[in-house]
Amino acid sequence: MMKNNKVLQIKKGQAEVIEKPINEPGYGFVRVRQTLAPNCIEHRIYQTGFYEFHEGECHAGHEGVGVIDAVGPGVSKWREGQRVVIFQGWACGECHVCVSGLGATHCVNLKIPTEVEAYNDSESGGNGFCEYRLVPQNMLELIPDELADKYASAANCLIGCTYSGIRDLNVGPESVCLVGGVGFIGLATIVNLKYRGATVIVLGRDKQRMQAAFDIAEADHYVNPEDEDWLEQIKALTPDGRGVDFSFDCCGYPYYQQKCLDATKHYGTLMILGYAAHEPDLKWELNTESGLSWGHKNITAHFDVNFNHRKDILKVVGDPWIQSKLDKLITHRFPMSQASAAFELLNNRTNANEFVGKVHFIPGE
Repeated sequence: MMKNNKVLQIKKGQAEVIEKPINEPGYGFVRVRQTLAPNCIEHRIYQTGFYEFHEGECHAGHEGVGVIDAVGPGVSKWREGQRVVIFQGWACGECHVCVSGLGATHCVNLKIPTEVEAYNDSESGGNGFCEYRLVPQNMLELIPDELADKYASAANCLIGCTYSGIRDLNVGPESVCLVGGVGFIGLATIVNLKYRGATVIVLGRDKQRMQAAFDIAEADHYVNPEDEDWLEQIKALTPDGRGVDFSFDCCGYPYYQQKCLDATKHYGTLMILGYAAHEPDLKWELNTESGLSWGHKNITAHFDVNFNHRKDILKVVGDPWIQSKLDKLITHRFPMSQASAAFELLNNRTNANEFVGKVHFIPGE
C-alpha cells in the first residue's frame, strides 16, 4: 500500500518538507520509519547548492536510525518492529569488497539513489532526510535493546566513519598519532584514537575547534601549523624525534595532507579520512620521490564502517566513556521542518556562542 512520505527538499538557501508517495519495498528491500536522521555535511548544500554524485534534491542525507515498517519479498532476516541502524550506501553484496566484509561505500558496483528508486518503483524512498526510507536488507544492523537511538546513530558518520580505518591500522597505546583538519570527523577520529589508548597531537588553526579537541575529545597536544617550527614541535613529541606513527587528514585539503605526511615517520602511514567534494579542483602536488618513497611512507584512505565491524561498532557506542563523548559531540535536535534554522546554525558555527557539533533531525516533525 502506498504511503505519503515527508521528504526534505534542499536547494541553495531553501529547505522545505514536501510530501511524496512511497511504495511497498521491492525484492530484497525493507521500509524503515526513521526516528533520527543525522546531518553529515548536507548544510553545505543549503549554503552552496552543491550536491555530491549520490545525492539530489529529495535524496540528501545518508545516515539513519529507525524501526522497520514493512518487509519486501525475499527478505528473511528482518521483520517489522525491529530497531535498526541504516548504514550509508547501496552495496551490491556480490563483489570482492562486499564478500570480504569490507566497507560498503567502497563497493565495486555501488549504486546511487536514482538507480535504487527505479528498481523499487518509488519516487521518494532513497536516502535519507525522509520519514520513510527504502533500504536494501544488507545495509541494516540490529540495534541492541539497551542502546538508545541517539548513541546507535553514531555508528554512522560520527564514531563509525573513522572506526574501521583506525581499527585496520591496529592503533594502540604505543601509537603516537597526528590529526589534521579538526571538524566533526577530526573530533570523532580523536575519540576513536583515545578509545584505543593512543597519544594524540592535533594540528589546526581554529581556536574553537582546538579547544573542543581538548575539552571534548581529550587530545594530548596541540600544534599550530602556521608556526615556523611546527614540524620540530611534533617530532619533539615522538620517540627519538622520528615523527608520528600514524597521521590522519580529516578535511581533504592538500595543506593538511602534506603536513600530515611530512610529520609521519619513515615506514609510517597517512590515512585520509576526509574529502572536499564541493571543491573538485583541489589537487595535491605530491613529490613521490622525496616525500614518499625515500621514507617508505604509506598513504591510504577510508570513510566507512566495514560490513564485518558493524556489530562491534554498536558495542563501542554502548561504552560509557564513548557515550560521555557523544553527549558533547551531538549538540542539537531539530524537527525536520526546521531544517533551515539548523543549516543556518551549522554554516555560521564559528560565530556561535556555543560549540555546535552533530545535528539530528526528527523526520516526522
